[in-house]
Amino acid sequence: MKVVTVLKNALLALFLICSQAAIAVETIDWDGLVPPLDLKDTYSQLDEDLQEKVYDLYMARELKAAGHSNENMEAIEKSARAALVAEGIDGDRVLQEIDEFNKQVKENETKLVAELDGKTVRIPGYVLPIEFSGTRVIEFMLVPYVGACVHTPPPPANQMVYVKLEQGFENEGLFMPVWVTGQISTAMSTQALAFDDGATQVEVGYSISASDVVPYE
Repeated sequence: MKVVTVLKNALLALFLICSQAAIAVETIDWDGLVPPLDLKDTYSQLDEDLQEKVYDLYMARELKAAGHSNENMEAIEKSARAALVAEGIDGDRVLQEIDEFNKQVKENETKLVAELDGKTVRIPGYVLPIEFSGTRVIEFMLVPYVGACVHTPPPPANQMVYVKLEQGFENEGLFMPVWVTGQISTAMSTQALAFDDGATQVEVGYSISASDVVPYE
């Protein structure tokens, strides 16, 4: 009988250990919500002086496109191009790489990290309340910086997290910094935010069914 009891206890302990491993919490930051980009980047490998020459080429190109070029800007462009050629650098090629990088970054704003789906994560951020139960916040947007969606345009969809906590928590004010722990889901949705001066709809890439929300320390 004792042998059976010991065996049951051992199996229970093993089950608890396996359960804890299965729900291991992964701490992530906001960069972890963005799929990585793997693009050629000559610009960042240049020294500061050559980066300035590339910037001069960029400004000359943008002013020409806007119809605001002048002799002074043309002289700056010529000098910058010559300095880059002297170092064996194709300035136009570097500009093309920058354009491609910016394009990919923009497209990446709506892409999600599928591997996160269903994981239990812990992430810091700032609270934008959506729904209250009495004085307790039960639904909110988690955003990466103070002022997001209020004083500035909303962050990209993959930098917005909708959070629901059934038991709620006491909010200490707009943009309260917190740690959120819970199961994350990767699915685009539209959420409504209401402010004193009106309401707005925001695209959200992630949601968390929270088990815990605590002040950031």
